[in-house]
Amino acid sequence: MGVVPRRRPLVALCAAALLVVLTGCSSAADGAAPVAASSTSPTSAPGGAPSSAAPAASTASPSPPQRHVADGQVWTQADFGDQPVRQTVLTGPSSGVTMTVWVWTPPQYSDPAYAGKDFPVLFLYPGGDGATYNNWTDRSYGAQDVVSRGAADGSVLPLVFVMPEMQVSKDVDTECTDMPGQPAVGTFLDTDLPRMVQDDFRVLPPGRGWGISGASAGAYCAAAIALRHPDQYGAVVSIAGYFSMETDLPQREDPAVRALYPSALAPTSTGGAAWLFVAGTDSPEDVRAAKEFAPLLPPPATTQTYLQPGGEHLTTSFKAAMPQVLQFFSQHLSPPAPGA
Repeated sequence: MGVVPRRRPLVALCAAALLVVLTGCSSAADGAAPVAASSTSPTSAPGGAPSSAAPAASTASPSPPQRHVADGQVWTQADFGDQPVRQTVLTGPSSGVTMTVWVWTPPQYSDPAYAGKDFPVLFLYPGGDGATYNNWTDRSYGAQDVVSRGAADGSVLPLVFVMPEMQVSKDVDTECTDMPGQPAVGTFLDTDLPRMVQDDFRVLPPGRGWGISGASAGAYCAAAIALRHPDQYGAVVSIAGYFSMETDLPQREDPAVRALYPSALAPTSTGGAAWLFVAGTDSPEDVRAAKEFAPLLPPPATTQTYLQPGGEHLTTSFKAAMPQVLQFFSQHLSPPAPGA
């Protein structure tokens, strides 16, 4: 199978083992074998990777989250493998948009050793259109398995995953942005979703406690949301992303909408997030997009680029990059801490 179109759901292929190489934004030409190079930030930061002395993971089943008192938000269990994923349908009080949200909590979340602690959280956006699904939930990317193993030995933070739908329907592609005459999906994701997560789950406050990521179209959304709220996310990972809208909706040409493209927001951003750009060497378009966008982000933001040898614009390549993605978040987000 060839390269998967960006706006269609991504299909998993047989995974191949890939080497790990970190390279800076000034790496070799597209398609060339990447070499190690210095980045604009170190590979670790204050409050970085968790201590190996962290309590061992519990095998107990996660307990239901606290019910959302303000609007009676109800969670049910969805079946996506051996570790439960919670599911709810949220109607945002600010946006009026209704979409499904899934949340996965690591084993430590219900471990008595972590009682009273708030957890770092990742907001995760899917490849394809994200209407009726989010392919971070079904282990297409294997992220839950990486966290479960790594959090048990202290090499990866025990991260809570928040995985919303990305579009209200397949035909209404607002790219996670408010557009004139369209559902306010941007407000839903910027305002309603974070508020609900903070109400219902033991998560750290915005800033160093929050990360955001996505693949392909989801990477566009992650970058756009992070730049609209520069102080809300401590780390951002773009996996095979692009940075100007690719929707067919005519509102994409509205000047107010174009001003919200990541490519437009980046040069004047004041945020200090750590950014990682993942691109496969066999997907020159992804490599070019990462190389062109990363230098637009001014300090105090920092950037790194991971050129994945032989990687393509495919689910299997995204899955193979998960150890690097989750190590990056573990180096740049805060570990669980006592709640207020």
